Parts: sequence; structure tokens; C-alpha cells
Amino acid sequence: MTVAQRLSADRMIEAKGQAVTLTRQASGAYDPATGSASVTTTTQAGKVVILPFGAGLRKLAGENISQADRQCTLSALNNAGAALTPPEVNDTLTDASGNVWTIIESSPLAPAGLDILYELTIRGSE
Repeated sequence: MTVAQRLSADRMIEAKGQAVTLTRQASGAYDPATGSASVTTTTQAGKVVILPFGAGLRKLAGENISQADRQCTLSALNNAGAALTPPEVNDTLTDASGNVWTIIESSPLAPAGLDILYELTIRGSE
């Protein structure tokens, strides 16, 4: 049943949402010869619905969330229909208009242990 729920959620998000690119940058091993660490960038294509939080502020783990922040529902499937690598805090999301958002919170919806979708809080560059 959970796989069917995942596919159903993906179809609904695709119908009402937009395509996005998720980007993660990870530091590699430190190289003492250069005095720096290499950075590896990975991307994946996904589908989201992005909505405003509404009026006022709210708190998230001690941090103010403003009206400029957005709530985002991300399908757990990538554009090819395979499982999406779960998003993490500080990953970025580039929407269909080219706006770049930073993920400041990510929570999976995972009944029976299978990720169906991810609820994200995202922040644009200020």
C-alpha cells in the first residue's frame, strides 16, 4: 500500500507543482599540500509544491520564520521515478523560475518506513 501512496503523492505534486533541481555540496578530504578540501556537488531533479506560510512569524527550532520563507512539499521520487536522495538542511533547491532556496528544515512523511514525500522549510537568498 505504501508504494501506491508514494506514486499517488508524486502524481499530485507533479500535477500542481513545478520541477526543481536539488543541489548538495559536500566537502571531501583535506589536502595539506593545497591547504583546502575538495568540494563535491551532486544534483537531482525533483517535483515540488511551494507555498507561503501566511501572515506573521513562527518559531522553528529557535529560529524566526518570516513571511518570505516558504513551505515546500517535495515528492520522494525524482523525475525518472526512482527514489530521491533525502534532502538535508543546507541543500539548495532551484525552482522553475531560477530562484535558489536553502533548505532550513526537512521532515519526511514515511508511513511504514517508506518516504512518501518531504515537508521542507526553504529560505531565499536575502
